[in-house]
Amino acid sequence: MSDDFGIMESESQGKPDDEVLFIGNVHDIPEDGSAVRLGYNAVVHCRQGRVELEVGGDHSKKVSARSGQVLLLPANKLLQPMMVSTDVKATVLLVSDKVLREVLGHHIDIWNRAMFLNETYVIDGGKWIIGAASYAETLLTGGGTNPPVRMRHEIVLSFLRTMFLMICETLSQQLRTTDETHDGDNPTLGERAVFDQFLSLLAKEPHKRQHVNYYASRLNISPKYLSTVCKHVSDKSPTRWIAESVMEDIYQQLRGTNLSVKEISNRMGFPNSSFFGQYFREKAGMTPLEYRNRIKDLL
Repeated sequence: MSDDFGIMESESQGKPDDEVLFIGNVHDIPEDGSAVRLGYNAVVHCRQGRVELEVGGDHSKKVSARSGQVLLLPANKLLQPMMVSTDVKATVLLVSDKVLREVLGHHIDIWNRAMFLNETYVIDGGKWIIGAASYAETLLTGGGTNPPVRMRHEIVLSFLRTMFLMICETLSQQLRTTDETHDGDNPTLGERAVFDQFLSLLAKEPHKRQHVNYYASRLNISPKYLSTVCKHVSDKSPTRWIAESVMEDIYQQLRGTNLSVKEISNRMGFPNSSFFGQYFREKAGMTPLEYRNRIKDLL
C-alpha cells in the first residue's frame, strides 16, 4: 500500500465520491512495503485465499482472514503491509468516519468497542455479505443501471446502513459475551458516547501529545470526568490512550517515511529533537534511529 494511492492519510473534502470507495480486486492496491495509516474504515471481504496484515504500532496484532471471512479495519489505525495468498480473491469497501457515523448513529459505539477495545478485526461472513459485496460493486462502480443523481446519495446511505448494522450485529454478539463476564456496572450510553468522541478527536488531532485538559476542553467536559469515563469504558486512562496514539504516529513516520528524526519531531509538535528522542526512548526502550535501523534489518 502506498500514500500515493490517494486513500491513505486523507480527510474527505466533502465530495460523496471521496467518502465511499470500492476496490473490486485487492491486488489493485499498490504497496511499497511501508506501514500506512488508512484514512478510511475498511471492510475486506475475502472470497478465496487468505489476507494477512498487522494492525498497530510496535506491539501490533497480526490478523488473518480466510475464505468466507470479513476483515474489518478502523480508520487511522497503523497498518503494516498487507500480505495475500496467490489465489486470493477479495474486495475492499472504504468508508469515511463521517459516513460511518451517519449510517450507524448511536450504534457507532458497537464498532468502536469492537475495533479499539476488543480488537475484533475478523468476523465470519454469512450469505448476506456475498450479496452485499456484489451490490456494492454494482452501486459504487457504476455497473448496471445508475440511479438518478438526486436519489443516489440516499440509496448509497441506505445500503451502507444495512450492511454496517449487519456487521455490528455480529460484533455485538461477541461484545455481549464480554459484557456478561465483566465484573461491576457496565458503562452507560452517555459514557460510551463521550469515549467515542474522545477516540474520534484523538484520531484526528495532528499533534496528539497534548494534556488531558486539552482533550477535555475540546469535549466541553472536565478532565476528571474524561478520566473516569475512559477508565470505566476501557480500563485505560486517557493519558495512556494519548501516549499509545502518539507512539503509533511515531512508528508510522519512522517506518513509512524517509524523514529525519528532527523533521518527524517537528511534524509531531515536539519542542525539539532531543526531547523527542527522550520521549521515544522512554516508551520504546531504544532511540528513534535504533528503531529505524532495526526495522530496516527486518525488511
